[in-house]
Amino acid sequence: MNFIASTLELQMECFEGPLAVLINLIKKNKIDVFDIPIGWITERFLEYVDLVREMNLRIAEDFIDMASLLIFIKARMLLPTEGEDPREELVEKIIEYEKIRAMTKSFDRFPVLGRDTFTRGGSATEEEEEDIFSLCTLFFQLMKSKEERFIAIQEIRPTLEEKLKEIISLLEREGSYVWKMSAEQELRDKVATVLAFLEIAKQKMAVISQKRPFATIILKKR
Repeated sequence: MNFIASTLELQMECFEGPLAVLINLIKKNKIDVFDIPIGWITERFLEYVDLVREMNLRIAEDFIDMASLLIFIKARMLLPTEGEDPREELVEKIIEYEKIRAMTKSFDRFPVLGRDTFTRGGSATEEEEEDIFSLCTLFFQLMKSKEERFIAIQEIRPTLEEKLKEIISLLEREGSYVWKMSAEQELRDKVATVLAFLEIAKQKMAVISQKRPFATIILKKR
């Protein structure tokens, strides 16, 4: 595929939304939608978003939300296998989206903003989206480390809830929170911290900024 064709394909997928990208990845690689390799598809999705950003195409906030969801699912996959499969929510979203897309094809060949992309109010700025994407990438890199197989989410201390409470308390008191990842910091603490940042960003409780990947992360209360 030449550059122009690939650019047009990226633009169309971006316009349709993140679920269209995931479905395309699943179909092209003949993946069973009920047994999605979450680590692999998360890495491919982040690579896709990074490529789109490099081509200076606008990334919708929905893509950042999807990246966060994939990261959370990957984290939950580290839990014992008892109970509900963490991927069920994603599978339901994909199946429902395919149903809607099949229905709309009979009315219109092209996606319509608001009907197919499910946009929300209060969209983030491009800078905020890029910083949140950097957090997703950072978390994925942490999970790919050689220590990953020894981590169980329930063993993380502090827990995600404890870390969230700590950061939110500081934000309420100080108005900001500054964090710099260090080699001395245990991987479990790094994971809990980055997951807390993603949850805070998702809830739009603070503005997150980072000058470059792996640099100091600054949270400012909204």
